[in-house]
Amino acid sequence: MQQTHSLFYLVKSDLYRQNGAVSLKIFLRDLLFRKGFKFVFWMRVTKHFDSNPILRILPKMIFMYYKRAYTSDVNYRANVGPGFAMYHVYGTTWGTNATIGSNVTILHGVTLGHKNYNCPTLKDNVYIGSGAVVLGGITIGNNVVIGANAVVTKDVPDNAVVVGNPGKVISFNGSSSSQRHIWKFD
Repeated sequence: MQQTHSLFYLVKSDLYRQNGAVSLKIFLRDLLFRKGFKFVFWMRVTKHFDSNPILRILPKMIFMYYKRAYTSDVNYRANVGPGFAMYHVYGTTWGTNATIGSNVTILHGVTLGHKNYNCPTLKDNVYIGSGAVVLGGITIGNNVVIGANAVVTKDVPDNAVVVGNPGKVISFNGSSSSQRHIWKFD
């Protein structure tokens, strides 16, 4: 699921997920005015330069600023696949050990929390609604929708739609109608 991609590729895939197109004009507009893209961009840049003791300082300071401005506690060291979309950043949190697949959409107020030092793994094409909580070393399958304010503490099979507290599978219609601008791999 997780592959090594260049920073350019990751940013391009994230930009496509937000807009359905990629251009320098769209990049500059989103970097200036779209909170979700701006946050994800600085998260990617910070992770990319993290191993360089000199170059990592500025991106890390900028990312820390946006974490505070958007009241988010996202760890940039988490493994986040290409085509990642956050439309509303506020109140979102996950740790270093979280694994997020490709074409994942996370809305505001989402927590990917650890339980006994194990963090969740989200596979590809997952959509998580606002306020949802996903806890522990569980696996969320491909094409899953987790509804707003759901609390998920158990593995979720592919194509499931989960709602409620505790989270219950209510259908297997998947996330295809919830996702937009799916990034196709080159």
